[in-house]
Amino acid sequence: MLRIIAILFLYFSHTCYAQIIEYTFNDSSDSTRNYYITLKPKEGIKATIIILPSFGEKPEEVIDNWDFTKNAADNGYLLIIPSLGDKSFFYIDKKSQDILVDFIDKVFKKYKLNEESFFIGGFSFGGTMALQYSKLTSYDSKPLYKPKSVFAIDSPLDIERLYNCMNESKLKSTNSITIHESTYITDRIKNEFNVKSNYPHDFFWNISPFSKSEISQQSLNKFNNLPIRIYNEPDLQWYYENRNSDIACLNFNDSFRMINWLKFRGNNKAELILTSGKGFRKSRNNQRHPHSWSIAESEKLIKWLDSNLD
Repeated sequence: MLRIIAILFLYFSHTCYAQIIEYTFNDSSDSTRNYYITLKPKEGIKATIIILPSFGEKPEEVIDNWDFTKNAADNGYLLIIPSLGDKSFFYIDKKSQDILVDFIDKVFKKYKLNEESFFIGGFSFGGTMALQYSKLTSYDSKPLYKPKSVFAIDSPLDIERLYNCMNESKLKSTNSITIHESTYITDRIKNEFNVKSNYPHDFFWNISPFSKSEISQQSLNKFNNLPIRIYNEPDLQWYYENRNSDIACLNFNDSFRMINWLKFRGNNKAELILTSGKGFRKSRNNQRHPHSWSIAESEKLIKWLDSNLD
């Protein structure tokens, strides 16, 4: 009986409005990590979106906080939202990229997907990883599927900028949340990559979708023809009052520079969407927060994805 229950728990689906929600667990004894949720439209599938959650976030939290997931499935999109590991999963390191590449290969084969109707995007570090994946041209002789377009929601894109500003924030901020986040991220970067005080700039170029210090910006060549949309809500007053954050630590700095560079290099399909008053976290009693999934408006993002299927 326990085995039957485990099997039922391992693969189950149920109907939710106009979608079918399916859970897939890679380990029947562990339902807390290494699994993914698939939202299937009831009728024909026109395209697939892999959505990468932010650091430490579960797929269920994405669905709870972002109405895009339900609306996109209603509009014919197959959505796959993974939990790719425990807190050792760090998005920008080689080990995490290995896991993502293997995961995408697995779901491509399972659902018989194709590159002409494949999109990827994410929030915060999930968006960073989506852009990094989109830069890849080959990967250790493993199958690599190129997305039709990519989107990122308030993601840190210049890891060198993030590392330096957070090191400074630890020293001068009086906000406990800012100090904790800054300490954790800088310590993880230092320990994961063995960063010394006199680090070479090109180290950060390799783990960042964009780097201000890369004068030639040659690494952006891989984005020259790719439709990209990046969302930010730079509410300076909120960050000043609620996080005691320096303006250099806000992610829109990276997005602004990266999209400007891409347009200068001829990518007219690169877009920066700056919002105002859109950021709220529904799962926390609609708490105001500009760093939220909700800044990416559902209807407009679906229209943008539709336009890239033509």
